[in-house]
Amino acid sequence: MLLKGRYERAKKWQLEQKEKREKDSGNRYQSDISPEDIMEKGDMLAMMISGFFTIVPIVVLALLIIVLVSMAFMHIL
Repeated sequence: MLLKGRYERAKKWQLEQKEKREKDSGNRYQSDISPEDIMEKGDMLAMMISGFFTIVPIVVLALLIIVLVSMAFMHIL
């Protein structure tokens, strides 16, 4: 691997951070943590807006294709 030393250092640091979080939390598996506890203030709104801009054009395109195909079968187009 070209950057093996850098990769190993990053992996070691990530493991140390994970162990630190587990030690600080006291409970290894917490089920009462919600996404809002981890995210910042405006993250949920940003995720909703980006989802809207990602999904809506695809849905509009799919509906347009369905309408055009149905119009072609009815010989309206």
